[in-house]
Amino acid sequence: MNRLVMIGGLVVVAGLAVAVYRAKLGAEETQGRVDGLKGEVAKTEKDIAVMRAEEAYLTRPERIGPLARDRLGLEPASPDQYTASEALKQRLGEERLTLPAPEAVAPAQTPASPAQQ
Repeated sequence: MNRLVMIGGLVVVAGLAVAVYRAKLGAEETQGRVDGLKGEVAKTEKDIAVMRAEEAYLTRPERIGPLARDRLGLEPASPDQYTASEALKQRLGEERLTLPAPEAVAPAQTPASPAQQ
């Protein structure tokens, strides 16, 4: 009986040793994946910073102004193009835009597919 308990104990200890070894290998693999993802995050953050810097450079007014004039023929607004809000209301006759109620708007109808006909 004593011998049977000893063999059973050895089997349990061996099983636990194998389980601990597999858990350790799994933890190392997971740590490797985490380190890889951290590297990807750092690279992506660097790419985002570069893109933000490029956007800031490309959207500078001193760069866009000449492009708008040369390629699009645009010019800065002259003072006579500005209108006070009171004068604008008088020019438009104080008309109000009325929109239909949400219930009154019918959803767009799509043509039936050949399978539905």
